[in-house]
Amino acid sequence: MKNFYLLFASLLSSLTFAQQSTSFESSEGYELGTIHGQNDWEVTEGSDGLITNQVITDEEASEGSFSFKNAFEPSFSDQWFPIFGASKTFDEPIDYTNLTVSYDVLVTETDGSDFEFTLFAINENEEYVPVAGVGIENRGYIYLIKDVDYGFDYAEAEWTPNEWINVRIEVSADEIKYYINDTLENTIANYTQLDIVGLNMLHNNFGADGYYDNFVITTGSLSTPSFENNSFAVFPNPTRNILSISLPDNKEVSEVEFYDILGQRSLITSQTQNINISALANGIYILQVNNTDGTIFTKKVVKQ
Repeated sequence: MKNFYLLFASLLSSLTFAQQSTSFESSEGYELGTIHGQNDWEVTEGSDGLITNQVITDEEASEGSFSFKNAFEPSFSDQWFPIFGASKTFDEPIDYTNLTVSYDVLVTETDGSDFEFTLFAINENEEYVPVAGVGIENRGYIYLIKDVDYGFDYAEAEWTPNEWINVRIEVSADEIKYYINDTLENTIANYTQLDIVGLNMLHNNFGADGYYDNFVITTGSLSTPSFENNSFAVFPNPTRNILSISLPDNKEVSEVEFYDILGQRSLITSQTQNINISALANGIYILQVNNTDGTIFTKKVVKQ
């Protein structure tokens, strides 16, 4: 076990990243009611003051008990663009060259509002522009923002009322990748190459409600350290629930183990395909593959 601890310490020292999670839980300092003012969130301001229906709720949750409800605002008419909701500005801009954002979203019905999540930046003209974004369109489609004018492409995936879906956006220096339920939907050029200053969740007030939960924001380098064995693959990585292992043809597995950052074994299995890790807490793990010939492969896994 001593050698494993040394391996884990070496791996952690080679990582230059940060990860933060938001599930809108009381343990994170949230309470039921308007999200405005909670953990630096702000809601849209109407003609008579702040709108009232953008709230932390216990009506729905993909994990835990609470979520954010991007709700219909009956005091206002429908809008051409999504403008009603909440936004958060980061304490410091996030480097656009390596960022992953994952979250869960549920919309209650079709033929209502379009619900739009956006990462935004500020350009040289001091204008707010989208860096990346995903919309839940009222007809059951999902759209993926591809330029500063909010142009978009439709994803192959669609959504179903009252069912949670997971969205993951990976931003690198040159590309933006969009995933729906861990399936890659589109890869586009990084069209702004601007640091991200915040995010928002908005709708255009045609009806229905949207719920957001389980945000995971990872920044910095998640590259594989050189001492890890690269002759096998783990996918998808990062992952939320399921992962699989691809081994060289001459290898036969005896055990697969997952260790947390304290070096404690969190999971052991003999499976290599469709391994269910949903019971593990979000964070970083070392996957150790023990083969029948005595060889050991290791790789870092990020559970979102």
